[in-house]
Amino acid sequence: MMGDRVIKFLESVGCCRRCILIHLGERSDFLYGDLTSINETIKKTASQLNIGNEEVETDFQDFSNFEHESNKDAGTDICSEDVEEADEVMKTENSTPEHTLKKQKCAVCITCIGLLQSGCSADVVKLLSEAILGSGHDAEYFTLALSFPVSLSVRVHRVWSLLLQAYPQFPKEGREDHVGTIKDVWKNVVGPQVAAAVGKSFVIGSHIEFALIVSCTHIHDVKDCGIMDQLCGAVFVARQKKHKKFSKGVYSKQAVDAALKKLNDQDFLRVCPDPPSIPDESVSFSNLHCHHAPLYMAGRYNKYSRDLPQTPWFVEGERKLDSSVQELLSQPLKEAVHATDIKFSSSGREDVDVRCLGNGRPFVVEFVNPHRTKFSQAEVTDLQNSINNSTRLIHLRDLQIVDRRDIRILKEGEEEKTKAYCALCIAHKGYDSSVLEKLGRISQLTVQQKTPLRVLHRRPLATRHRIIHSMRASPVDDHFFKLHLTTQAGTYIKEFVHGDLGRTSPNLGSILGLDMDIIALDVENVALDWPPKCAE
Repeated sequence: MMGDRVIKFLESVGCCRRCILIHLGERSDFLYGDLTSINETIKKTASQLNIGNEEVETDFQDFSNFEHESNKDAGTDICSEDVEEADEVMKTENSTPEHTLKKQKCAVCITCIGLLQSGCSADVVKLLSEAILGSGHDAEYFTLALSFPVSLSVRVHRVWSLLLQAYPQFPKEGREDHVGTIKDVWKNVVGPQVAAAVGKSFVIGSHIEFALIVSCTHIHDVKDCGIMDQLCGAVFVARQKKHKKFSKGVYSKQAVDAALKKLNDQDFLRVCPDPPSIPDESVSFSNLHCHHAPLYMAGRYNKYSRDLPQTPWFVEGERKLDSSVQELLSQPLKEAVHATDIKFSSSGREDVDVRCLGNGRPFVVEFVNPHRTKFSQAEVTDLQNSINNSTRLIHLRDLQIVDRRDIRILKEGEEEKTKAYCALCIAHKGYDSSVLEKLGRISQLTVQQKTPLRVLHRRPLATRHRIIHSMRASPVDDHFFKLHLTTQAGTYIKEFVHGDLGRTSPNLGSILGLDMDIIALDVENVALDWPPKCAE
């Protein structure tokens, strides 16, 4: 009877009841909550395997002596409080053989390394619950993200190789997703208990905004993975020599999984003919970290100072000027959201000495790991007003929470977007006001601009073709006039006015036949209809 023999084999090598059920191919999550359901399903699955599986099998090798020898070598009593507590959670039925019951009480599972035993205990549930409650996040839903020791994959692979050697006809469909199933079973056993403790809903899925990231480690992980040196020596010996590149560990999950996929079971068993040793300790929960998906706020800003950069300004590590647009608007928002960090983006940028007037420049702030995410629009408007009342250097409008999918609008159509400017220009030798009239008759003027000298140190040398859509000028006196122009985004206005030593052609000076320079520049409009206007 193959079903009964397989169960006896898995018990003999030291698998816990949950891992036995996973080997048998059961993937119904609700069956893993208590051992009564597990034992019933094991018996049912064994009966199904017994029917029609009378084929010749290789002689079953009882590995119980190997297990006891491993315990003896460990030189310690592997019955721990954690395992005993897990045993209280997983009480066996009277039908469970006495030797199996004893083994469960005294041994850490050789495949899950105790993750599905003591890792599901009340103490672990309390630990996870305290991590979520202590984080201060206001999310209503949570998920669990689990990483476990790489040796778990090696151990699972090892047991499967021995199982299929003993029972070649045993269904192996569940082998590929076995490790992932261990992870899912742990989540589905622990998650609902944590949910009850923290008052939040537990949800399975990769797109849940709030997650408790759980990192499990095992004291003998590197030692257990050392077998990979014998199996794939060339790969891992080479990785060991590259200390800097693999400073976080030679045996990464990706590298080990890739190596195992290239090995057939015969080659694997030639090196590893025995089951994995019984661990003397369960996995430990070494690091718990709560993380929320980013929150996004968008709006428009005006900048009224000619002595304020858009972002913090550093030259060779030394800070220039005390503040920036980014800091003035982002820091108060970061404090309100209780975010770990912020990322600021805008639709283009103005120079430090350029004002941004009119309806302002669109921007978005990404809040990394926000703890507070629930704001009414009235509360967001209050934040906006608070910032506006705290400074005269900038002014915000239309501040609102936006969806991540909408922020693509900020960067799309950079080439098609237009901007309107007002430049105060000077003709050093004076000018006749009649010459300004010709500017109003020029439209869709294409200019060629080499990378300006003033930004050549941080931008590659290139010639960019930009369009001046329209221009008009209004006299101020015999030397000064205001130039109003609408251009394609990315046009260097200062260089268009003074020519940048001929690097922009044509330029205002060549068009008017005058020696021109620019005194001041204002952005009057950024033609991007985003974000939507907010009701006053």
